[in-house]
Amino acid sequence: MPHKDLAVKKKWKKEYNKKYYQENKESFSEYNKKYKKENKDSIREKNREYVIKNPWVEMTTKAKTRTNLPFNITSEYVKSIWPEDNTCPALGIKFKQGIGGPIDSSPSLDRIIPELGYIKGNVQIVCFLTNKIMSSATPDQVMAVAKHYKKITEEKNAA
Repeated sequence: MPHKDLAVKKKWKKEYNKKYYQENKESFSEYNKKYKKENKDSIREKNREYVIKNPWVEMTTKAKTRTNLPFNITSEYVKSIWPEDNTCPALGIKFKQGIGGPIDSSPSLDRIIPELGYIKGNVQIVCFLTNKIMSSATPDQVMAVAKHYKKITEEKNAA
């Protein structure tokens, strides 16, 4: 039975590696510190590339640490609600990551009803600009501001 032998061998190897790590933890730690220090730029670039390809992972992690509100979403859930056209559903802006921080077109995780927290059914993916607009105003307030600016813009254009 080669499969059974393989399973036993894998289990033994895993236990051996774990024991070896425990016995040599300090040297592993020193090696990792040295490696990170010597390869800071390449590690940063790899992390940046990963975040660009998988923004839902970082969004979920940041959301979890941001508030004391209820939280039950996963990166898989965020990926499942990601707009298929990679565009903000509110403003029609194509998502694009900023370098070193968010820009108006960066994808952003929005709580529809903020008090409910980051729970399934209460989050959506919108651009950072949309999230900024809605962060301190109700939909009715946003509509009132929009009507006001539409009115004064039309008056200016008519003059």
